[in-house]
Amino acid sequence: MKTILVPTDFSSNANNALRYADSLALAMNAKLIVLNIYTPSLGRYNMMGGIVAEEIAIAKTESLQQLTKSCENFANASCSTMFEIGSPVNEIIGTAKKKNPAFIVMGTHGASGLNKVLFGSNTSKVISKSEIPVLAIPQRYKFRKIKKIICTSDFKNLTSELKSILPIAKAMDTAIELLYLDYGWDKSMNIEQRFNDVIKKGRYKNIQLVQKKVSIEEPIVEHLKKYAKKNNDSILVMFPEDKSYFDKLFLSSKTEELAYNLKLPLLTIRKSSIKKNKK
Repeated sequence: MKTILVPTDFSSNANNALRYADSLALAMNAKLIVLNIYTPSLGRYNMMGGIVAEEIAIAKTESLQQLTKSCENFANASCSTMFEIGSPVNEIIGTAKKKNPAFIVMGTHGASGLNKVLFGSNTSKVISKSEIPVLAIPQRYKFRKIKKIICTSDFKNLTSELKSILPIAKAMDTAIELLYLDYGWDKSMNIEQRFNDVIKKGRYKNIQLVQKKVSIEEPIVEHLKKYAKKNNDSILVMFPEDKSYFDKLFLSSKTEELAYNLKLPLLTIRKSSIKKNKK
């Protein structure tokens, strides 16, 4: 059975992400692993080992109680709990490597009380390091039947990208829409021809191409916000990598704005984690 890893700090946004992950798990016949991580205070850890051991023991007891309540209150799918000690990002990545979930599902805001958004939070750091797909859920976004997966692509590794999202689309019983935002940078690539060649070769079905000519004067956030308004029952997929097509798009926009203003679940699959099958 597939698993979905849900790190939680017990904040309202983390609870909302757990609700979403639960609905996703029920739709995919998957089980949940709900993870809480405790980071001891550095001063006590360096100077007073006995005190930090007691601190951890108390934290573990309280955490396991809260984890149990979270599963009872926000989950109907099969749900197991985990408690780890250390850096949140490192422990999430480490747990994902051991458990190999289909997704890591996280909220875009944490329990700090600060108005931080996705790319300034632990979620962004997990996205930057995780070889497992990360699904970021905006505040107060409620699960609904997913009608399509909108995949933003530069079309340079289209076959590999499709292979990575087809199992997800199949599990969710949904269509795929390939969205190409054409800023006019690559005059040599015939997007429609490449799309047709890949689809024909792979005998893919239920996949649609959407090309949009856009201006560099308007940042990607604005383009995606407008597009998202027409596609509320969707998940947006991106394939980030260093010095990529998307980095160029982000030059005219703050990435924090994308996470905060998009208001759609954002699934990121790092290009380094998918096999490069060049056509």
